[in-house]
This record gives sequence, C-alpha cells and structure tokens, in this order.
Amino acid sequence: MMSKEGKADRVREFMEKRASSTRFPWERQFDERRKPFEAFVVYRDMGKDRSHVRVARELGKSAQLIARWSAKWSWIGRVEAWVDEQDRKSRLAHSRSVIKMNERHAALAVALTGKVIDKLNNVTPVDIEKMSLVSLSKLLEVGVKVERQARGEAGEVVSDRIEMDKSLSHLTIEELEELERIHDTASARAEQDQN
Repeated sequence: MMSKEGKADRVREFMEKRASSTRFPWERQFDERRKPFEAFVVYRDMGKDRSHVRVARELGKSAQLIARWSAKWSWIGRVEAWVDEQDRKSRLAHSRSVIKMNERHAALAVALTGKVIDKLNNVTPVDIEKMSLVSLSKLLEVGVKVERQARGEAGEVVSDRIEMDKSLSHLTIEELEELERIHDTASARAEQDQN
C-alpha cells in the first residue's frame, strides 16, 4: 500500500508532466482518455451555444460526468484557446487573400495602364480636335488625379478648381479648348522630358 506522501509525489509528478506537455490545448492532453477527449471535441465544436447538458444529451452520458470531465480537463480554457486559434487562422487567411487580391489588381492596373499609354501615344492632333470639351475635361481631370496620387498628394484640389472656374468663366468654348490643347501639349512634353 502506498503512503500519502508517495501518492502526493505521484500526483505532483503527474501534474508536472501534464503542465510540461507540448500539446495545444485543443488537442488530446497528456494522459487524457479517449472518451473525455471525444466529449471535449463535441463541446468545442458546438459553437457559442455549447453546454455540458447538450454534450451529455448528445453522447448519452450524465451531465454530472460531463461536468467532472470539463473541470478536470479545463474545457473552458481549452475552448477559449481554440476560438483564439481559429480567429488567428481566419485573420491570417484574410490577410493572405487581400495580398493576393492586391497583386492581381496591381497586375491588371499595369496591363491596363500600358494599353492606355499605347493608345495615348498614338493620339494625333486630328484626334484631339475631334474630342468634345467634356471628353478633354475628363481626361484632364483623370490625369491630374493620377499625377497627384503618384506624387503622394491627397485628393483633389477643390479650392484651385473653384478659383479656376471663376477666373475662366469669361472665356469662350473655343478659348477653353485652346487652353486645354496647350495644357495637353505641355503635359506630353513634360512626360517626354521625364522619360
């Protein structure tokens, strides 16, 4: 027969082995029997509505037995670790999918930009003459916006646009179109100088 001190030593040794186990909390623990672990898995996988009573009902066990297993094997803490791990995996998967999406969008943008640049390089003065003022204004607006973003400037310059609208309101459509042609020519030259 083992003495109380001998039993205490065995319990202490067992607890030390259990504490030093390298298993994740949601895995079968050191010296955990198959049935308590299977009950834990049922409890873990029930989601937010988990309860000892539901596990007992599902497994055909008594609620008292399930409560004992839960206390002995720290089900609540293990489930919290499981939920945290699932959240971490979900965030990691989301982050990876965002990175892949950004790479796809960047590749698409590069391809589209190349097509647009090819098209713009082939625009002749005759083509520009045929464009409406609205089309030219839209091209100018997009060009300014892209340049500002490329240079790290935020948003549009609303106050400059308002001032420009006021200062150019006296010009005729033909004069505005001529200003836009001058701007486009200057922008094209500036771009050629940068290349």
